[in-house]
Amino acid sequence: MKNKSCWRLPGWPWELELLVLVFAVTAIALPYLLQHMQTPDPSQLSLLAKAEMAKKQQVAAWHTWEGFFWTLVIAGLYLAHLAVASAAIEYLSTPFTHLFSPLLFSSISYYRLCELIRGSPLDGGIVSGSFLELLLWLASVLAITFLLGRIRMARLMLRFRDVDWEISSPSVVDKSFLALLFRVRPLIYFPKVFRACKNGLLIEGWLYAMPIPFDLIEAMEPVRESTFRLPGYCLTTSADSTIQIQLAGRQEPVLISPRHGETLVTYCRQYIGRKRTGSTWLGGTKPGANSVETKPA
Repeated sequence: MKNKSCWRLPGWPWELELLVLVFAVTAIALPYLLQHMQTPDPSQLSLLAKAEMAKKQQVAAWHTWEGFFWTLVIAGLYLAHLAVASAAIEYLSTPFTHLFSPLLFSSISYYRLCELIRGSPLDGGIVSGSFLELLLWLASVLAITFLLGRIRMARLMLRFRDVDWEISSPSVVDKSFLALLFRVRPLIYFPKVFRACKNGLLIEGWLYAMPIPFDLIEAMEPVRESTFRLPGYCLTTSADSTIQIQLAGRQEPVLISPRHGETLVTYCRQYIGRKRTGSTWLGGTKPGANSVETKPA
């Protein structure tokens, strides 16, 4: 491939970050606006409603402090989100944090709205607090989040539309996958296929893509022990057919599980070695002389 620009880092997921920010701001501002802008006209209330309204006005100071408390909590959670997302592996198109932060902040928004509206003149307005409504709310947020992740992945994959992949191996799925369930990441970052060309390795999932140029790979080797016993960024569907990739500047390796693992390791090692020596690999072979042309189905 003549143009290597497609192997640049995916960058910050601004689409998902905007979604997180919208829900965070909503969780802070919307309850405040509803409380201060949609207060009913006292002249249109019954005596019982007026008495209830007067009672609520007596605790207005507490509601102010409560809103201030929630503002601090939400702001702290958002800063924590930014810190964790910044520490995520930078080669992944969609960081783990950006998949779950929208769900977290939207849940806080829903809870605050329910607490504000329940028992007030606004009851029955925006949300009802029913279990079915909550499920629909969470499902909608997850759908939007995963859709944005899929769009981001598709845009990244467009970079590689002209790449001639010399290795294409699907992920192994076997009974040992059950040993990985508690790791969580294999459930979210379920790998679909692993591709390689002379410039790097591409891990493709259903909601993400992870391009790793060979310049950034220090070592690549099969792992003989079960994956769940190893620390690492788990992008594998098998605990028995595992390959460990050590990246430059990262202590935590990436774990993958291609069906044709030995073929993939043999192919990638020649280019990893060539990158280290600066020209040729283990004896002056020409580029491509030892490449594996097999393209498993």
